Amino acid sequence: MEHRRSSGPGVRHGHPVDGPPIVLKFGGSAFSELEGFHRVAQYAARRLAEERRPLVLVVSAMSGTTGRLQQTLDALVDDPPADTAAMLLTTGETVSVALLAAALNAGGVPAQPLQAAGTGFVAEGPSDRAYLVAASAEPLTAALADCPVVVVPGGQAVDAAGRTVMLGRNSSDLSAVAAAAALGAETCELFSDVPGVCTADPYLVPAARVLDRIDYESLRRMSRYGAKVVHESAVDWAERGGVRLLCRPFPWSESAGEGTEVGTGPGAAAAVVVLQNSDVWCFRSAHQRGAAAEQLRGEGLVVTEFDTAGTACLTVPAGARGSTDHLRSAHRMDGICLVTALGWDSGAEHSVVPRAEAAEEARRCHAELYPRTGGDAPREAATPVFKARSAHSDVLVGIRRREPQHPDARGEQETGADGENVCPQ
Repeated sequence: MEHRRSSGPGVRHGHPVDGPPIVLKFGGSAFSELEGFHRVAQYAARRLAEERRPLVLVVSAMSGTTGRLQQTLDALVDDPPADTAAMLLTTGETVSVALLAAALNAGGVPAQPLQAAGTGFVAEGPSDRAYLVAASAEPLTAALADCPVVVVPGGQAVDAAGRTVMLGRNSSDLSAVAAAAALGAETCELFSDVPGVCTADPYLVPAARVLDRIDYESLRRMSRYGAKVVHESAVDWAERGGVRLLCRPFPWSESAGEGTEVGTGPGAAAAVVVLQNSDVWCFRSAHQRGAAAEQLRGEGLVVTEFDTAGTACLTVPAGARGSTDHLRSAHRMDGICLVTALGWDSGAEHSVVPRAEAAEEARRCHAELYPRTGGDAPREAATPVFKARSAHSDVLVGIRRREPQHPDARGEQETGADGENVCPQ
């Protein structure tokens, strides 16, 4: 397909730009306050002025928004249709797109907000957790030919009928990487609320370390076992498209050594993953579990299969729509959490513990993988104090929920594209 590009160096609305676009993704934590939209706009303006290349800004919903929308929907009905859920849950990203575009234009940077239909992303499968099958550069290139900055809703695409669909949890990463691959960008920068890709969730494991570098396969393995690192499909798109990922904290301080580079070559890592928001189900046989896992994955759900005490088990995201139909032959272990230690040898060791003990078990596993011996160990992570939730996340829903008081008891996590941590959890 022929892509529409600018004819060369030029000035668009007073901003001289040329060359391949820069693709930047900002997670929901960047917008925990309204001032965050101005902060991101100022950062984008600086990058535009310094590098003189067009910008594609992929944004998540304000932190907490998607979870609150999901809570409201759950309070109304037990099992809403997938297309109805997708219509509601994608509104969070749409709000962020509009607010960031407004902040950019107010700061003198012409920015064009895009809806899902203008991104070139096409997906298949359930509307509230579809999978991306194609990303065309033409719509983004056409938009950039008229404006130096476009703002894209993370985690959204259209189906064959042109309806907006949701790509699932943490999928703003996927949108950004797909855009970078389609546009031929060499790198894609993913900004979140942690210093980079960590060896464990620093909210649970204070000794978690930031990795300077990690290879695609090691990052994919973390995601496959349920880590909220980078969306597994985003890693696949990055590797196929030859896109190097830069996972960075925001606000970006320009300090030496910050962030994690993801690419080819050496970069293996061990990690600990805690599935705080997944239920553990046990089956009478491995055959039953395998059949259920296949059906659940067909529904677009992330499933982890494991054995404990001779019992075949799997995890499913808590409260996932449509999951109970495939779990009739299983029983749920209430109050139980899976902790997985991913070793240096690519092996995985699973521990099933009470949820109240999950943080302690994660710390124990991490200490075994990363004893404090100094030398060439990855640098330690700056321990976050508390995961920020936007005071404006009720912009669409007026229901206020009780906020957790301690990092070990943060409560329900995000279920949409705005839960963007790049640390296992």
